[in-house]
Amino acid sequence: MKLVIVETPAQAKILTDSLGGGWRVEPCDGFVRDLPTDKLGIDVADDFRPTFVVVPGKGNLVRRLMKAIRESQAIYAATPPTLAGEAMAWQALALSSDAKDKPIYRVTLPALTPDTIRAAFAAPRPLDIHLVEAEVTQRIINRVIGWSVSSGVRKALGVKMALTYNGMVALRLVAAHEAQIAAQPPETRWHTSVTFERDGTLFTAQVLNGKGAPLALRNAEQAAQLETLLKQGMFWVDGTGQALKAHPAPDALTPPMLIELAERDLALSPERVLTLVETLYEAGWITHPDSTPLTEVSAAAQAYIRREFGMDYAVPDVVVSSGIAPTDFSRVPEDLPSDGAALYSLVWKYFIAAHMPPAQERIMAARILVGSTAGNSYPLELRATAKLLYADGWRRILPSTVKDEVLPFLRQGDELHPAQIAVDVASSDATSGYTAASLIRALAQLGTDEGTAVRAFDILCAAEAVVAADGKLALTESGVVLAAYLTSTFNELTSPNYAAELITEINRIAAGKRSRIDVLHAFWSRFGASLRPTPAPSSRTVGEHKPVVLRPVEEV
Repeated sequence: MKLVIVETPAQAKILTDSLGGGWRVEPCDGFVRDLPTDKLGIDVADDFRPTFVVVPGKGNLVRRLMKAIRESQAIYAATPPTLAGEAMAWQALALSSDAKDKPIYRVTLPALTPDTIRAAFAAPRPLDIHLVEAEVTQRIINRVIGWSVSSGVRKALGVKMALTYNGMVALRLVAAHEAQIAAQPPETRWHTSVTFERDGTLFTAQVLNGKGAPLALRNAEQAAQLETLLKQGMFWVDGTGQALKAHPAPDALTPPMLIELAERDLALSPERVLTLVETLYEAGWITHPDSTPLTEVSAAAQAYIRREFGMDYAVPDVVVSSGIAPTDFSRVPEDLPSDGAALYSLVWKYFIAAHMPPAQERIMAARILVGSTAGNSYPLELRATAKLLYADGWRRILPSTVKDEVLPFLRQGDELHPAQIAVDVASSDATSGYTAASLIRALAQLGTDEGTAVRAFDILCAAEAVVAADGKLALTESGVVLAAYLTSTFNELTSPNYAAELITEINRIAAGKRSRIDVLHAFWSRFGASLRPTPAPSSRTVGEHKPVVLRPVEEV
């Protein structure tokens, strides 16, 4: 009997149905081992040796897994195709003394469809210990920072708060964003436009300065003077032109992009989006959000486009190498009253659009002068533009809500008569505050995976360090105090720049270019002084340190 370890019971049922007899599929329900919750769990003095314990409440699950491992002939780890998925499998296997004597294979499943499952099990690979080392390193550093800084917060601020490292970085991002907004208060400006009528068509031209730049008036007096000047002037066409502008196809949706789009268009929370994505993946409708779309998926998308829209909409040899993809393009989106259907529709449409040609607009423009007499212009000009869709391309599947516009036929020297002169008061756009989705995307740009980013955000909300008002995030009073403490006491450590640098180091471990101990010692030499009273690491050389292996006695 061959054993397959997956993450969830739903995945276990799918693989059981697909693999048939001779296979036993067991879910591990996430990590079965982790660092203890009641103590640091890391011996810094012994080269940061972690102590992993069985996650509370998973004793029966572990016993079932150990029995399955003992009775199996070979073990296949089919946990998620991520860094965490690699470590998730290792943590389960490391509990069993029987695992080291059995063949262990790693299977990554970019989609839960019968064909993809069979292909993955036909070409397994070894468990990648570099990926495990990288995840363990990340876990150790996050624990040391979280434990030490939370202790400092309790002592300095008298606040009992279990902070995570990514939560600290997120708080710093929000604080920096708020400071940026405060430093750029909105300014009131007056903008002027003139509406003309020609051959029964109304069109509007914006008033610019003599160099063709926007004319922004700073007070009401200037605006009134300009309005008077325009009412007394005469207008004539100085020139016209048109051009085509191409709009490249959008990218397929990555998880952070999907979270942000779903928040804006569907009013879904990031946590809800991730739940729906997992449901759609387990239903076999979409590829795993952290996997690379299969080449055959792009080929299927192109075939669908040729069949449904014709050859003019097909772009040969386009392969989309990132983003979430549908697994079956004949499963077209349906207008159903459910969040899952709406989210699937976004994934399907954007992946199809990514394989289509650019959309093209015909842009028509007219330059209009104004002066006291014809040919004697003021140091002003007016610009009228109109956009007309010329070739829809990818907009065939993602139509724009912007209506087409046209300009009437205009010739150089034609005199124009204003139908309306408008002076509008507007505030300059201040920097917009973060939403939950845009904060998660900012964390993702540093290298944080979206699941970790969502958990960090949820912890900040639970700790009442941030609140959402009208969809925008703001620091609470305690959040302001906490952010100021992190900046003054752990400035570089909790900065977004270092968070990105740390992710780079973790990725280098995953690629086998750096060792876990090298990275941990470099981290401690840089920040250890501010994180004490945790004891200093030993001076034992890297070569004497035993790496993470598939033997429980090495870690527990």
